Amino acid sequence: MNMFEKLNHYLFQKRAQRYLRDTERERRFVNYDKAKTVLILFESEFSEKNPGIRKMIYQLQQDGKKVSAWGFIDKKEVMTSILPDFRILHHKQTDFFQKPTISYINELENQEFDLMLDLTTKPMLPMQYIAMYAKASFKCGIHKLDLPVYDFVLDVESLTVPIEDTEFFETPVDEIYLFDQIIFYLKSIQTND
Repeated sequence: MNMFEKLNHYLFQKRAQRYLRDTERERRFVNYDKAKTVLILFESEFSEKNPGIRKMIYQLQQDGKKVSAWGFIDKKEVMTSILPDFRILHHKQTDFFQKPTISYINELENQEFDLMLDLTTKPMLPMQYIAMYAKASFKCGIHKLDLPVYDFVLDVESLTVPIEDTEFFETPVDEIYLFDQIIFYLKSIQTND
């Protein structure tokens, strides 16, 4: 991690601590059946086609849910047009510190969701900001932060496998796996409300 990345992560930590301390959020468990509105966060593939994400959106819509999907791609420009319910952000829509521009933050803060599914498999600051600012009753993701952003954290640390002849580990986890696991848990947990 270079100096700028360290600075950006440090700034995010400070901003997030302040935001989470000062912002009241009504957290409540929302099982799959009760969720009417869903926000999906994802990392866009380079071609921007994202067939896996589109399939998930379709599956949720078939179950009567209103879905918004926000992605991020590590490029300067995108070809995908920005639609109200499907958008891919890129570098020009974030500031120097990788925080999404104020218009996107405002848009997020004007929407409410029952459920947020963060399907990003590696830390991406723009998506971490979006996960933090999103108004969702129940936020799901994998453990990436030391901050109480998520209400349900899927532990994928145990799924890491060593890459041959290196000290690095690879997680055989993609967004489809995350989606399937989270939906499985949300459908399994029954509440008495």
